[in-house]
Amino acid sequence: MDYKTVSGTINIATGLLLGLVWLGIAAFLLLKKRKSLVHVLFFTIFYIYIYKVFDYTLFQFQSLLLLKHFVPGLMLNGLSAEKSVNLIPLATLRLEDVKTSLLNVLLMIPFGFGLPFITSFSMKRVVAAGALFSIVIELLQLITGFMANTTFRVADINDVIFNTAGVAIGSMIFVAFVRLYRQASRNWAMKEIPVLRYIAERPQVDK
Repeated sequence: MDYKTVSGTINIATGLLLGLVWLGIAAFLLLKKRKSLVHVLFFTIFYIYIYKVFDYTLFQFQSLLLLKHFVPGLMLNGLSAEKSVNLIPLATLRLEDVKTSLLNVLLMIPFGFGLPFITSFSMKRVVAAGALFSIVIELLQLITGFMANTTFRVADINDVIFNTAGVAIGSMIFVAFVRLYRQASRNWAMKEIPVLRYIAERPQVDK
């Protein structure tokens, strides 16, 4: 099998799997949890965001390791597994790492902003969930790297730190946004528009 055939098959299989997972969760939310269509809409947006994070940090790189098993002779120029870990916070940061660190912050701002729209988590729990999510990504990078003895990403404690900072910023933006939204929409007929009412009634802002 050639590279394009295998790559296309993997992409199609991934798309089908993601679609089925979304369909299952959406059905569960609507039928079992009795959530509103607006809630499912916000969940869908967050679901797409989570997929894009995994795609950016994991799928597009680690899928090459899967291709290696199906395409004989495929050459990969990754890092050796033993060079793919950094557990020393901030000590290894260089000036050229500033851009990457800022991108790590920006990457997770939507997490801190979006999760409160689909959960009743307090802001502390949102930040904790974001930190856990970041750790899971780093562990998956590490595990797949060691399994294949090569990787394209470093499992870095600094990524967790800056990702978590991004989540915290996102949660603060969420609180500010909802409060400003409530003030600006006092005279609007929010009860007539489910999406607007859903935004204004987020419980975290009152805690």
